[in-house]
Formats: sequence, structure tokens, C-alpha cells
Amino acid sequence: MVIPAKARIQFSAPALSVSGVYQLPFGQGKKFMNAGGVPGKLLEGWEISTILRASSGLPMYFRSSTCNVPSQFQAACIPGIIPGANPFAQSKGSFDPSQPLFNAAAFEPTTSFNFYLGQGPRDSNIRGFGYHNEDFGVIKNSRLSDRITLQVRAEFFDAWNWHVFICQQFCTGVLAFNNDVSSPTFGQWNGAVSEPRNIQLGMKFLF
Repeated sequence: MVIPAKARIQFSAPALSVSGVYQLPFGQGKKFMNAGGVPGKLLEGWEISTILRASSGLPMYFRSSTCNVPSQFQAACIPGIIPGANPFAQSKGSFDPSQPLFNAAAFEPTTSFNFYLGQGPRDSNIRGFGYHNEDFGVIKNSRLSDRITLQVRAEFFDAWNWHVFICQQFCTGVLAFNNDVSSPTFGQWNGAVSEPRNIQLGMKFLF
């Protein structure tokens, strides 16, 4: 038995995933436009599907490449945030890509990392920008005989052409922004965003 519609919603804080498949009620034997012959063939077998994913930003981590610690320790200097200081140089809600997102003066100065590892956590409680994406599909199943069905489909990945900041290379964690407090470009966006909308067409026979 074919189920006309299916939907699934999953929450895994702080993330949301929604997926669904719906058979349009048109064509022969359906609620609307119940017709036979060629009109019925054209109207029947349509389906739409969607997958929506959204999540809050992942925790950021910060390091200092200026780190005078003996190599035997194999340790990274992790700057802590100065109490009461705002680590953001600007609001994420009105972000200007030409300006740094983070405020270097809010972190322990790089001159302090002399036989000193810093007081920061390996992963901070500062989160980057959130993620959201929706894929959408349209499917047409046409019965050619009792045993053979022709399926034509159009799939839209990132259907609304949403973009999120991403890491370019050597990605371990969230590195869409320069996280090295000793760098003159600390807090700057790396210039990379997720892929634009992609449309895929396909056809196959089911038997």
C-alpha cells in the first residue's frame, strides 16, 4: 500500500531536521481531477519531497601561533577571554564581512604566552553562525504498463540559495574566521561560503 504523505521531524538540540514526502491527490483514482486516458496519465503520480535542516552555530575555539613553550610539551597556547570583555567586535545580526568578527583586545595578549599556555578552554562557549538548508524534489511516476513505470525527477539542493560561512581547507572545527589571536587578521572572515543552489534532473525505469 502506498502512503500518500510521510513526514518526520527530529529535534536534537540545538538542531532541527524535518523531512517529508507527499503524493499530490490528482489523477485517476485520486480525490481531485479523477480522469482517465491521457489527462489522467498527465495528472497522476506526482510527488513532492523536502528535507530541511537547521542548527545553531558550533562552538568556536581560539589559539595563538605566538607560543613560547618548549616543544617537548607539544602544547598549544589557548588565550582566555579577559573578564568582562566582549569577544565580539560586531554583532552577528548585522555582520560586515569587511570587518573582523572578534575583538582581539578581549583576549589574553600574545605577549603573555612566554612559558605560559593561557587560561582559555579548548572549545569556548562562543558559537559561530548557524546553519540552515532545504532540499526540495519533484517526482513524476508514469505507469507505462502493469510492470513498468517511468520516473522523472527534479531535485533542488539548497533550494532557496541560502549561504553559510564555511572553512576552506585543513578544517578541524569551525574555521570560517581566523582564530589566531596573534595574527593581524584575527577575527576576519576567510571569504568562503557554502555552495549555491544546484538543480539535478533524472529519469529511470522501474520494473
